[in-house]
Amino acid sequence: MAQRKTGTVVEKELVAPALMRFRLMPEADSRFPDYEAGQYIALRRDDAKLTRKLGVAQDGKPIFEPELDPWGRQTIGSITHSYSIASAPAETAEHGWLEFFVALEYGLHGLPGRLSDALFGMGKETGCEVIYHDRTAGSFTLPARTDGAESVFLVGTGTGIAPFVSMVKQLHAQDGGGDGRRYTLLHTSRTVAELGYHEALFEIEASGRFDFMYVPTISRPAQEAALDKRIGQGRATNVVRHILDLPNAEEDKLTNAAGEVARMAGNLALERLVPPVLPSHLTVKTLAERLDPASTVVLTVGNPASMADIKATAARRQIRFEMEEW
Repeated sequence: MAQRKTGTVVEKELVAPALMRFRLMPEADSRFPDYEAGQYIALRRDDAKLTRKLGVAQDGKPIFEPELDPWGRQTIGSITHSYSIASAPAETAEHGWLEFFVALEYGLHGLPGRLSDALFGMGKETGCEVIYHDRTAGSFTLPARTDGAESVFLVGTGTGIAPFVSMVKQLHAQDGGGDGRRYTLLHTSRTVAELGYHEALFEIEASGRFDFMYVPTISRPAQEAALDKRIGQGRATNVVRHILDLPNAEEDKLTNAAGEVARMAGNLALERLVPPVLPSHLTVKTLAERLDPASTVVLTVGNPASMADIKATAARRQIRFEMEEW
């Protein structure tokens, strides 16, 4: 059984109002266990606002409600949650820390809770200590999921980029760079700031140490005053469909709508659609040529509804599909 140890957060950066990156050093006179890029580790705080699962939303995410004491106050206690490691094993070997990319979770009625709220609240008054289980786990790694593939298509939404950042940075750090495969990384977030790692990934792409193409898009371009032309737009599901020459999800729903109400809902969704647009330096042809169905595997992490859609899209093009499942 894994031991519990207490680490200390040494760097904490708010990259957007509800999104942060932090680095955790291990317990004194200790080191984190060895890990492979793509694995995760369990973290814990004892000052978390407790919740209980109420159900599941349409997008597949669980819905939580506050756990209240007899006086109607939200109870405080211990919560343990596993997070994908965003640092590369080479970085941990050099610096000692693990890096995490975490979003602030909201439950019923927009109330914060769960472990993420306690992590966001770390500081002088609450302390910067985080308990961790001294064991890394998970089979969502390149050796386990890409055997036999010549091309790897990584698709991450939101903080689902974390294991892919670890993989890409580790490939970049290897002697000679890469492993002979083609890597294409699509990351979609709501805004440019929420991409989080785009500048580092652009630098890795520009270095040319291995065959890597980075495709960032945002789903709320109207909020960006001056959009970087290296960044496209659209949700991950529709960008993947666009690259693979398939109708977007809204068009599919409208085509398959049964009844007037469904058609009205489909038309409304189509009106609100943020059409997929690739970064200005890329074309559908360029990307499609990298993703030959016979030799490509799609790896995806993120929103459950998005992953389900991408799985169906991959099946339509007979592309092997892998997703992170804990």
